[in-house]
Amino acid sequence: MKFKQLEPYYRLFEHAPVATAFLDANDLKLEMANQSMLDLWHRPLSVKGAALLDFMPELAEQQYPALLKRVISTGEVHRDTGARVILERAGKTETVFMDYSYTPIFSNDDKTMGVLVMATDVCERELNRLIVNQSYRDLRSIVISSPVPMCIYRGPLFQVETVNNPMLNIWQGSCTINPDILKHVYHNGRPYQELSNGIKYSYTPMGDHNYGVVGVCVVAALEN
Repeated sequence: MKFKQLEPYYRLFEHAPVATAFLDANDLKLEMANQSMLDLWHRPLSVKGAALLDFMPELAEQQYPALLKRVISTGEVHRDTGARVILERAGKTETVFMDYSYTPIFSNDDKTMGVLVMATDVCERELNRLIVNQSYRDLRSIVISSPVPMCIYRGPLFQVETVNNPMLNIWQGSCTINPDILKHVYHNGRPYQELSNGIKYSYTPMGDHNYGVVGVCVVAALEN
């Protein structure tokens, strides 16, 4: 099945900054995905025409295929914010966070013929929320699998407790974290941001109910 009547929309979404895709309602085959969506998924253009679980088998044990089928059967829109998604990217398992929507597309006889998928990467926002909410145990595991450069400094001596590969790639063998800022954030319990060599660093104090501030989490983002 092809979305012939939606071909004008293909051109509209092709270069849109929001990640967009169309899935066939019969078999969840990918009818269209713009470059933003392919980049978000880390998949090549050649996946067009393939079934969703054929080119993203890691979704099989997650809730998203069932949600898509519910949208198809009910004809109701599904939206979620800050959803945690486990993706296989470049041979690695990564935890990403997305705001997304599944919108049913109807044929002339009012049957659901496909689903419009729109998504936005909100990893930095959700990771900062986890830090603020002191979700410490969850945060440690997420740091390792996150595509966002992150590290956790523990205690007043600022020992590196957890650091992921994206942050190591930014450092390239030489840590560029400002120790004076770490001390300021740790002792004052206030977040701080700085721009250094084209990289925005966000420092967030990590608290403990019994002992106050116990560490600092640093998130890095390349400035556009």
